[in-house]
Amino acid sequence: MPTQAVIFEQPLNERIRICLRIESLVERLDRFIALDSEHAAYQALLTVLEITALVERGDIKQEIIKELDRQHKVLTALVSHQSVDKSRLEITLNQLKQALNRMHGMDGRLGEHLKAIDFLLAVKQRSVIPGGSCDFDLPQLRYWLNRPHEQRRQDIERWSAPYRELNRTLVLILKNIRDSALAEPVDAPKGFFQESLDPAQPNQMLRIALDSSDLFPEISAGKHRYSIRFMRYPDSVDQLPQQIKETVSFQLMRCTL
Repeated sequence: MPTQAVIFEQPLNERIRICLRIESLVERLDRFIALDSEHAAYQALLTVLEITALVERGDIKQEIIKELDRQHKVLTALVSHQSVDKSRLEITLNQLKQALNRMHGMDGRLGEHLKAIDFLLAVKQRSVIPGGSCDFDLPQLRYWLNRPHEQRRQDIERWSAPYRELNRTLVLILKNIRDSALAEPVDAPKGFFQESLDPAQPNQMLRIALDSSDLFPEISAGKHRYSIRFMRYPDSVDQLPQQIKETVSFQLMRCTL
């Protein structure tokens, strides 16, 4: 795969969709929390609330435990294969087992630890209103933003601690899935590519690597097939994107661990 390739990912089930969303939010949190500014602190706070809203949908912890257990069983079945790097496989199996133990050791439902904090509840309620977090609406927010950067950072780290522990496990899950596929060169005539999915396979994710940074794929995926349309903006993002008329060469990774 080209070192400068732009990679787009498409989850093929709800479990991986949630994993990718949490991974993205934690990466955003890391960027904001490192910056010493009021605006960055506020965005970090909103990101914590956004992760909270996501993990409160359903039982995320049980879904992650199921995925860890599934991966462990699949990879354990490969131990007897002659072509497998057994030392590397053993490391991965140990990592999965340790992650399972960590997840089982997490008490309660994710997000419960923040429900008793009135300050966060107030920010959550006002943040859905356009301009609702002004100083006259939330003087307690202004007080918090006026605190030193290190104190704000410690608050964010404390509130997000369970999510970082969760993300540590998600990074392992997603790494195993991403590493399960080799890049295959593919052509999309007139900017369109379509392929069937084998429902008997554990289809997890599609990864598309493009050399060009002025194109992007629109991916539509169902249980039995997926299609990719490569799009380009004519002049600016103010206009509607248009499907490419020429053949597009790209790298395709079908992740089916």
